[in-house]
Amino acid sequence: MGEFTEFAEALLDQISVEIDEEKEIVKLSEKIDDDPEFPNQFTELESFSKEIFPDISKKVEEFTGFSVKPNLRVEFPDLKGFKLLKGKKVFATKQSRDFVDELFSAVADLDIKGIAKLIEKDTEKFLVYSTYAKSYISKISTTYGDYLDSCVYLNKFILSSYPKI
Repeated sequence: MGEFTEFAEALLDQISVEIDEEKEIVKLSEKIDDDPEFPNQFTELESFSKEIFPDISKKVEEFTGFSVKPNLRVEFPDLKGFKLLKGKKVFATKQSRDFVDELFSAVADLDIKGIAKLIEKDTEKFLVYSTYAKSYISKISTTYGDYLDSCVYLNKFILSSYPKI
């Protein structure tokens, strides 16, 4: 499994800038939480979003002329959940869906062994879908939200951390 492990490590190396940035955001956010002199009076993302949602919906309708669907939901996945959401947005055949979900999960967990097993299981699928994983996950720290299936997903990791740093 040596060469598969090398491929897995190479994939994680290609997104290492993003991974390092996530670690730095966590570190800085924790430092701020521990600083007694920092005014830690931020409104929680969930309550703020729910509070402004009706007004934003109305403004969107006024500006665009399109009404916001009444069944539109807003969810707040954590960092891993947001990465898995990105995997759900990859167009994959029914035969590849589980592979894509497993790949995005392994990449989100930085699981070299898991990625290597997927490469060994189906190298062709890995070569295709790893480009999506690399592309989508490498932009997480600059992605504030996304949309899928009548749901707005707000990147809780970023939107809850940035005000602190």
